[in-house]
Amino acid sequence: MWIISQIGAREHYAIPRALHRIGRLGLLCTDAWIRPGSPWGKLPGTRRLRDRWHPELAEAEVFAPNLPMLGFEVKQRIGKRHSSEVIIARNTFYQDLVVRHLARRFPAPAAAGGEIPTMFSYSCAALELFRFAKSRGWRTVLGQIDPGPEEERLVAAERERYPHLKHAWQPSPPVYWERWHEEVKLADRILVNSEWSRQCLLKEGIAPEKLEVVPLVYEKGALPVGGAASPEGGGLTAAGGGRLEVLFLGQINLRKGVGRLLEAMRLLKDEAIGLTLAGPAEIDPSAWADLPQVRWVGKVPRSEVGGYYEAADLFILPTISDGYALTQLEALAHGLPVLASRHCGDAVRHGENGWILEDLEPETIARAIRQARESLPLTKVEMPAFGMEALARALAR
Repeated sequence: MWIISQIGAREHYAIPRALHRIGRLGLLCTDAWIRPGSPWGKLPGTRRLRDRWHPELAEAEVFAPNLPMLGFEVKQRIGKRHSSEVIIARNTFYQDLVVRHLARRFPAPAAAGGEIPTMFSYSCAALELFRFAKSRGWRTVLGQIDPGPEEERLVAAERERYPHLKHAWQPSPPVYWERWHEEVKLADRILVNSEWSRQCLLKEGIAPEKLEVVPLVYEKGALPVGGAASPEGGGLTAAGGGRLEVLFLGQINLRKGVGRLLEAMRLLKDEAIGLTLAGPAEIDPSAWADLPQVRWVGKVPRSEVGGYYEAADLFILPTISDGYALTQLEALAHGLPVLASRHCGDAVRHGENGWILEDLEPETIARAIRQARESLPLTKVEMPAFGMEALARALAR
């Protein structure tokens, strides 16, 4: 039996769904669970919570402290605390609620000779849960959401490279990584989504036998089709003809390589290439004010994301570091080729469903965009074959 804890709808609830399919999910704990038609989804400011549910888990046992977590969020907005403080406080508050529930649900340690439960939680929201699990004699599995401290060092170097950009990035406080290191020690297994993440964690001295690469799962149809206005320009109609529409979708920040992407667009400013930036901006929009071929559409509702993929000719991900980057799979599922960094999950097969950037220098990015323009459209764009059944087998090992 597995007990899964996750804040948010991370990976579209792939872990609990996979376990539920094979009858191994005992309990899902999450911060919000909004069933269709629930009054919770009708409250002011809760629109984003309407995706906090999945039909495959309709019959699963779920613990979700909706009211206490909503109260917590209201207090944070009033207090206007620093984002890293809020993350730590939210994770701790949520875990305390879950531990109290688990203590009532499982008042005694696992019986000798009986089934030993497995506690799964994502990194930086697992410490109190793993402490409780160990007190009950359970196994522990950590879902590592990012490449850890090495990623932070890389972003810090990116900040030094672009001192002129106004951005919101700040390093995590020491307590954040102190808690993470204890999570790692308490974990019996650590799941990472990519070889890139595994290599970064090995640099932290984590025992290689603890680490296991389990790619992200994404199923076609997970995003609605259509819903976004087409960008200005005709779109690419044939190899080398028309205007190339490039899409970046995600957090517009230093970690995602947006500083380098904007430099590349300056090198391409006299060419028929447009870039749409879709997502919340942690970099001040003044950074691309001098680039008329760049448009920023802000944060896009999930119901409209599919339309942006369909309106583009090329998806670009020049990320400095990512655990995987789900947007690669979303783009490929919509038949959109991907131009990606090496510093993320292995979704792109070079020359088949997209291209891998040799490095992340702006000149390389600009050259790769030009070369992609000459090679498009690709005849067949497919996602890598790693489905729910493969995920279930990986977890069950």
